[in-house]
Amino acid sequence: MKVTRHRDRILEALREWFRVHKEGPTLEELCLELGMQPRQKATLQRWLQTMRGIDVEWEDNAARSLRLRASDPEVEPKLQISVPETLRYLATGLAEWEKQEPIKRSEIIPHALRIGMSRMHLTSLLQGDETAPSNLPAFFDWAKNPVVEWKSAAEMKHLSPDVTLIEDGLLSDFALQWQVTGTDVEMQVQEKILQDVVEHCRVHQLDDPYRAFRKLIIERPVLPYPEYRRLLSSTQLRPLREFLLQTYIDLVDLAEENSYHFCPRCKYVMRRRQDKTYGCRNMSCERESAKLPLPPLTPIPKHEAENWKVVTPGVHRYGTIPGLWEIQLAETLTKLGIRVTLWPEIDEFDLLVEFSKKIRWAIDVKDWSYLDEERLQKVQYRNDMTETFVVFPSEREEVLRIKVVRQQIEPKLGGVRLMLMSEIISQAKQILKKKTHA
Repeated sequence: MKVTRHRDRILEALREWFRVHKEGPTLEELCLELGMQPRQKATLQRWLQTMRGIDVEWEDNAARSLRLRASDPEVEPKLQISVPETLRYLATGLAEWEKQEPIKRSEIIPHALRIGMSRMHLTSLLQGDETAPSNLPAFFDWAKNPVVEWKSAAEMKHLSPDVTLIEDGLLSDFALQWQVTGTDVEMQVQEKILQDVVEHCRVHQLDDPYRAFRKLIIERPVLPYPEYRRLLSSTQLRPLREFLLQTYIDLVDLAEENSYHFCPRCKYVMRRRQDKTYGCRNMSCERESAKLPLPPLTPIPKHEAENWKVVTPGVHRYGTIPGLWEIQLAETLTKLGIRVTLWPEIDEFDLLVEFSKKIRWAIDVKDWSYLDEERLQKVQYRNDMTETFVVFPSEREEVLRIKVVRQQIEPKLGGVRLMLMSEIISQAKQILKKKTHA
């Protein structure tokens, strides 16, 4: 069998193409999928000729007839269900179940536990050689066994062979660490992917890939499929490929619309209201968008929607929305001529602002609807910096009243100062002015 060194790349690109499209790609489109220039289609055609009759086939002089041969065992890619996400649902559901009165436990199964068990069942169906527990008694028996005995957990590295979800009739320490809290469990579970990315990048010292990942989910929460494919294979983001696969989902899986509209500020898919108008899925973003003279974005019709990817709602809420303020502040300070680094030391804080070797600021940007003193106290004062700031959007001042309450709160924060964005920009301008006069 004659095989070119490009075979695997071409096959992977074609499998992903047919996952979305019914018809085959043109040579120009396949070039795009492979990261090649359209002018290289003659080269691509020569490569395809070496695979014809073995891996691919087409009809001469017939448009879009390129197809994978049925003998290819990987034509239909397997549906992937994230095991860490499943474990988070199970751990959260167990925690909620444990809090219930014993008499009600058999009557009310927590929503998170239902989701987790359904995901386990679907995983076992896809694998075909393992049976998931189908009822609560069977599940509780399963939960007493080491998690590593679940075949699907083999993808998780560094998992101790001793950990279980239930230990001595109670929720185990492992389960307590994996549970999420909040009113929207699904969104909280989706948020955890952001924490997983941080931990992975810190372990492997992936500073530039992490920064590229963060900027991507903030600036491009919606992506055309060919661009998404290129990003998965790009040098910078390839180390985070598995996380990107969990972060972006198909647009048609997020919502079913005749026409998809996008928020002009955050660029995410808007929700249709009862009056048939559209609004951002995040209320604070919608309010900010209303204040800005932003032109509407071009909607996507239903027949094109299958060619688009979007970040999950949890990533949008906890990654995209707060990230807009971080990038806005960074860009404003950079335009003043200040050196700004986003998410330094793999997100130890949000902005490193450097006026000189002697004047350096550490900034954490918080887009909060209320002041949470307990969370503020977790911000560490940086001894290697001139100042450590927690900065809030100026638009939040009416609700947060930073100028009023910081005198009472700051003494408890060990040197960390609370500021509004307008104040931090003004202070930066004063420092620059002094440097100029000096």
